[in-house]
Amino acid sequence: MYHSRIASDPAGCIPELTCHWLRRPREPIVCILPSLATRNLPSYSVVDIIDGGWDEMSGVNSNEAVGADEPRHLTLKIIGAFSASVDGHEVGLGRKAQALLGYMMLSSARQLPRSKLVGLLWSEKEDPLAKGSLRQSLSQIQRELKALGCPHFHADQIHVALEIERVTCDLVEIISDAERGIVHPLLLTRERLTDDILDDLEGVDPAFSEWLAETRPLIHERLIDALTRLLPSETDPVVAATAEAAAKAIHRLDSENERAIRVLIKSHLATGSIGAALAIYARLWRQLEDAYDIEPHKLTQDLIAGLRQQQPETVVRPAASAVAAPAVALAGSVVSRPSVAVLPFRALSPTLEPQFTIGVVDSVVQALSGLKELFVISRGSTMIPASQTPDLRAIGRDLNAQYLLHGSIQRAGDQIRISTELVAAETVEVVRVDRLSGTAADVFDLQDRIAVEVIRSLAPQVRDRELHRAMQKRPDDLDAYQLALVGYDQMFSPEYTTFVTARTNFERAHMLSPNWAPPLSYSAIWHMQRVARGWSANALNERDTARALAERALERNSADPLANAVGGYTLSQCKHDHVGALSQLDRAIELTPNLALAFAYRAAVHVRCENYEDALRDAAVNLRLSPRDRHAWFAEMISAQAYFAKRDLTSAIEHAMRVAMQLPSNQVNLRVLVAALVESGRLDDAQTFAQPLMTAGEIDLRWITTSPWPKPTLTRVEAALSRLATLQHGDGTSGTDEF
Repeated sequence: MYHSRIASDPAGCIPELTCHWLRRPREPIVCILPSLATRNLPSYSVVDIIDGGWDEMSGVNSNEAVGADEPRHLTLKIIGAFSASVDGHEVGLGRKAQALLGYMMLSSARQLPRSKLVGLLWSEKEDPLAKGSLRQSLSQIQRELKALGCPHFHADQIHVALEIERVTCDLVEIISDAERGIVHPLLLTRERLTDDILDDLEGVDPAFSEWLAETRPLIHERLIDALTRLLPSETDPVVAATAEAAAKAIHRLDSENERAIRVLIKSHLATGSIGAALAIYARLWRQLEDAYDIEPHKLTQDLIAGLRQQQPETVVRPAASAVAAPAVALAGSVVSRPSVAVLPFRALSPTLEPQFTIGVVDSVVQALSGLKELFVISRGSTMIPASQTPDLRAIGRDLNAQYLLHGSIQRAGDQIRISTELVAAETVEVVRVDRLSGTAADVFDLQDRIAVEVIRSLAPQVRDRELHRAMQKRPDDLDAYQLALVGYDQMFSPEYTTFVTARTNFERAHMLSPNWAPPLSYSAIWHMQRVARGWSANALNERDTARALAERALERNSADPLANAVGGYTLSQCKHDHVGALSQLDRAIELTPNLALAFAYRAAVHVRCENYEDALRDAAVNLRLSPRDRHAWFAEMISAQAYFAKRDLTSAIEHAMRVAMQLPSNQVNLRVLVAALVESGRLDDAQTFAQPLMTAGEIDLRWITTSPWPKPTLTRVEAALSRLATLQHGDGTSGTDEF
């Protein structure tokens, strides 16, 4: 967001920057910036506008101006990648020549002195070399335009001129339309359009980059000013089509512009789209708090407060929670939070990709999980095959969930329709029914709206602040979201080929949305998994890579709950900073009280701190949140470690056996299992399970020097494994002897 204030000047000029907007609305934008005018650069000084006639202008080195009996039309495209064409024929120009034309199009003069262009485009060259480079660019422009019969560009030994009133420019058309009360279509399809002005030429020269950085905000404010004039007054309840289009355009230019957002909220209300109004308000609040730690303007809050007073009651009020098992609080106490599970949505269109429906469910689960007022079953436990007639009572009992959200998705071309039902699992009474429609580009908005309606039904006491916090940051690209979800499921496959494919999907997701934290966090988990499962050729380097990825995820978004969870776990695993790890994991759970993985990771760190009861409690919360997840083995493995440390060998073996049945090569689990079996005197079983721990016929004990486990546990495990190694060499007692 640009923070320069909108000037009262009709042209949108900002007095503090003394930028001179000299032309009428239909003429091109013109601007000279003071920072460039005062730069101490070779051959670069302030030169007043020269009012010489076009007849005096000639070609490079005083050649005759090019032209033709019927001049052809020059068109410049300066939004995004620069291009120049004459009547549809592309003009081939170098980057400096392109930048020169782009600058002249946005310059305040019909003609400019050569010295100004030298200082702008060759600021780092010596004066003679810079002048020679300018001469070459001018020659190229004149040669190419002359070949296409276009006479609108002129140059002599002192001045350069462009007949800008005869040139068509995309940016000029957009601003001209806005100032005439017309919203150009490009404003409705492109985010932050002014950031893309001469985008591919930004690094052509430091002086040009500085000019561009100062020019974009001025043009941005001019556009905002023109579009704001098309908005209705704050007291006008009716939103005309032009006003709605202007509000959408402003919102795309500046997603924090509350005047435009209030217009969009009123527009949604007029069509009955209350969920959409609440969703846009939740996103605004999230942006303002994340960026500035402030709340929306009182006018915006009052508008939403009035909206909620008008909301109809739900079809059936939430049923009493006495029949369902109570949820476990963060500290392990019993509370009566409503528990909810989001079931897979049925795809009613044969062409609808499975990843799309999974993504919708995952997004809704994430939004709900961010609220401490709800107990949300993880997506991994609810991904049962979708059925036309699911037994909701049985599913509710199996997942220990009081409420179930299920539904269907249809897609026809770019149009999407989502139908949902929220039901009380024990009575199968319908609590709420919603039908939402939109385009594929609106899918994140639709997901947020589903979550908002569920929250309003089950936890009406949730305030806006908590609601907006629950709406986590979205990726820039829907494909990135789906790739990350697919990769996450693949990561827990017992097959190495599928496991490796997960990393590829995380890397592709990161490339598509480089500022989105989860793919980096998932990649860190992947590397830790490869070490734990005995598939790493260099465990030390692998852990360092995992830690680096976790730190990069936190750099992208320090408020991302998954990034905090993975960051805390790697801090413990790689740096052995268990106290710092617990603090970061507490932060993750504070951000998302239903993040199952964070409880599992915190349980692991508690074991390393010898807080075994806390470890078992967190592992139980994890299994309560994700009773059917494929990665539930992790909490089972941590439980085995805690029970082993407490010398409850029977429970340790029971939990470790469950993990071994699912992941027979997980070496971290096998070390505890084998040690517990040895201490229990079950040496034959211990030798069987110890096979994956063998390297060249020997049990590998090198991992002990880098293990984060507490010393008492390490001492017992090392003694048990050494005892087993002795037995395998035939130097010990039989497999039935006590240890």
